[in-house]
Amino acid sequence: MDGTTTWTGWDPRGGASARPDAAEVFTHASPGGPEAEDRYELIAVAAREFRPPRFLSVVLGEAERTFEEFSRTWSLQYEQVAETGPRAARPFAIYLLGVNPPVQATQEDLVTFNDFYTNVHLPEVAERRRAIRATRHELRREIRPPYNGAPRFLAVYEVDEASASNRRHKGPPYTTGPEVWQGHATPWRLWYRLLAPAGEAASP
Repeated sequence: MDGTTTWTGWDPRGGASARPDAAEVFTHASPGGPEAEDRYELIAVAAREFRPPRFLSVVLGEAERTFEEFSRTWSLQYEQVAETGPRAARPFAIYLLGVNPPVQATQEDLVTFNDFYTNVHLPEVAERRRAIRATRHELRREIRPPYNGAPRFLAVYEVDEASASNRRHKGPPYTTGPEVWQGHATPWRLWYRLLAPAGEAASP
């Protein structure tokens, strides 16, 4: 997805008593809005003291969503700032990382940070994770902030089913990078599988 996207987290209403076919319901629910949308279900999380939403909807542009049987946990707008290549096909899943630069970073530091992130770290992680494609996004607006706030940057690594099933890092250590990069924080490390949009068959 290019340009501005709206990322919204959803959880089934009812908690533990929510209907067991929630993924199927979310896949085919009609939001009554634009159709340019991807929907995802959480499959793994590697983060402490953070409970991500079970489902995500990602919509091109600035879009509000409502799903009758789901509660909106947060909603964020990000703008794509880099990519390793155009999307040629929809992925099986995404590896979603939230990244914050050091709080004391200056504007000059951020130039260095972003240059390293885009030109060195993003392609390195894409290679190690055997990603089909990787993109970087910068936060533009918190419509409904998540607990502890939204990360300033998102990195999205699109992967096939084999890479989504084997989630361990493979290969040499990542490049250390400049000092400002070494001080970054990664509050989100999430894996989501892509669900079929409304009108299409669900992924097997």
